[in-house]
Amino acid sequence: MFFEKRIYISFFLVLFLIACKKDKIPPIPGLISGAKNLCPGETGVIYSIAPVDGANYYLWTVPEDCKITSGQGTTSIVIDFGKNSGLIYVKSCNDKEVSPPSYIEITQGGVSNTWCREINFKPGTRTNAIGFSIGSKGYVGTGTDMTNNRYNDFWEFDPALNQWTQKTDFPGAARFDAVGFSINNKGYVGLGYNTVDYYDDFWEYDPVQNQWLQKAVFPGGKREFAFGFSILNKGYIGSGRKEDFTFPQDFWEYNPQTDQWTEKSAVVSRQGAVGFSIGNKGYLGLGSSPSSFAQKDFWEYDPELDIWTAKTNFPGAARYAASGFSIGTKGYIVAGFDGNINYKDFYEYDPESNTWQQKNDFTGEARGYAVGFSIGNNGYIGLGNLGNNGGVSLNDFWVYGQ
Repeated sequence: MFFEKRIYISFFLVLFLIACKKDKIPPIPGLISGAKNLCPGETGVIYSIAPVDGANYYLWTVPEDCKITSGQGTTSIVIDFGKNSGLIYVKSCNDKEVSPPSYIEITQGGVSNTWCREINFKPGTRTNAIGFSIGSKGYVGTGTDMTNNRYNDFWEFDPALNQWTQKTDFPGAARFDAVGFSINNKGYVGLGYNTVDYYDDFWEYDPVQNQWLQKAVFPGGKREFAFGFSILNKGYIGSGRKEDFTFPQDFWEYNPQTDQWTEKSAVVSRQGAVGFSIGNKGYLGLGSSPSSFAQKDFWEYDPELDIWTAKTNFPGAARYAASGFSIGTKGYIVAGFDGNINYKDFYEYDPESNTWQQKNDFTGEARGYAVGFSIGNNGYIGLGNLGNNGGVSLNDFWVYGQ
C-alpha cells in the first residue's frame, strides 16, 4: 500500500515537472545579424539569429512599411524595406510562452561613403531653393521651377520616416536665390529675387511654434546669389549680385540675440558660391566673379580674429552653383556648373590637414542650384536643375553617409 502510494505521488510529480518544463519561458534570442544601415527600398535583406534552447517558433516584427517575404517563424527572415527606419524585433516562443524581445535598430540612408535616394520632394520639381537643418530635421523652401513659378512654401524633412511635411509658409514674397541657414534651434531666410524685385528682408523660423518672425533688414542692400553660413551663435551673409548686376565685396555678421547686423572683413566678390561651417570656422569657395565665370578658390573665416585665410584650392574643375555641407570635422562640395558642363563629382575637405579627397560621385544626375545640408552624420542634397540657363528642374532627394 505504501509502495503504491509512492508510485502514485511520483507519477504526478513527473507530470508536474513535464508541465513546468513545457511552460518555461524560453531565453531571449541573441544578437540579430544583418545590415544596420541601408538605402530606402532595398529588397531581399536577410536577418538571422542563432537557435534558442526550448524554442520551437520565432516571432519577428519589422518597421512599418516593411514586409517579411519569407522566414517568419524561423531563425532567419528576408525583408523588403519601404521608406521607414525603425526596429526589428524577434521573440523566441514555445507552445505556451513567449520570451522578451531582442532587437536591432535600422536606419535607412547614411550608408558609409554611399549615396542613397530618399523620397522625392513632395511638392514637385524645384530649383534655386534654400535648405538647412535644425536638430534632427531638414527644411527646404522658396525657389522656382521651369514654368517660372515662384514659391514661398516651406517643408520639413524627417529622415527617420523618410517623409516630407508642409509647415507654415515663408511669409515674405515668393522668391528664389535667397539665403538660408540655422542658428541653434531657429532657421533664418532672407534676400533673393523673383524676376522683378530684389529683396533685403530677413526672417526667423521657430520649428517648435511653427511660426515666422520678421527680423532686422539686411543692411548690405537687396541682392541674390549671396553666400551664407552660421558659426556657433552667429549668422553670416556676403557678396552675391545686386540689381544693377554688380557683385558687392562685403560680409556681414548677424547676432540673433540683439537682432543686429555688423559689417565684417570682406574676402571676395562672388555669386553662386558655396558656404558652410566646420566647428568655429566658416568656409567659402567656388562661384563666379566679375573677372571669371567660374572659380575654384577656397577660403577660411575666423570670426574671433575677423580674418579670411586662403586655403588649398578646390581640386575639381572651377564651377559655380555647387552645393556644400559639413559633417563633423569635414566639409563636402558636390555638383555645380561651369557654363558648359554639369558636374556630379564629390569632394571632402579636411581643415586639419588642409587637404581634399575625392569621394564616390553623386549618384543622381549632374546638376546645379541644389539644396544641401547635413543631419547628424549624414549629408543631403536634392532638387536643382540640369543647366545653367534653366534646363530641367528636379525633385529627387539623396542622402550620403560619412
